[in-house]
Amino acid sequence: MVGTAAITEDMLKRRWSASILRYLDKGMTDPAEITKNEANLSPAIMNQRLRAMLRYALVARYPRPAPSKVIEFRLTPRGKKILKMLDIIDQLDQLDHRLALNGKPIEEDLGIAVAPMADRSPKPETPVSPKLTRRKKLPATVSLNNLPVESSP
Repeated sequence: MVGTAAITEDMLKRRWSASILRYLDKGMTDPAEITKNEANLSPAIMNQRLRAMLRYALVARYPRPAPSKVIEFRLTPRGKKILKMLDIIDQLDQLDHRLALNGKPIEEDLGIAVAPMADRSPKPETPVSPKLTRRKKLPATVSLNNLPVESSP
């Protein structure tokens, strides 16, 4: 069985998933009714999302009594749990948006103490005097492993 975090991530990646879960939570259980309320939600996409939700056990199918051929979908306890998580993520997103509008850092507005980060910006180079930049002249003869080698001038 897939974990709650993985399911939540998958639902966030798929457009319309959160909206469909919210409609089901409000009691709108007929997929055709949901697609009528959302202009850009096609019946094909609706069916794909419902199949994924059935696979994750977020929704359950309930046929209406005969003679109706309509299948209703309702949230399972697991579906309600995922919907709560999606709602919390939405609340955090709204909070981020509000905090961005008031110009304060999020940590300050929430009263969180954050240690200042060390300054890692590059330091400006200090000018070096010409005396320090001169190279020393090496002797004409250098020895490698005690073997004399002549250097070319």
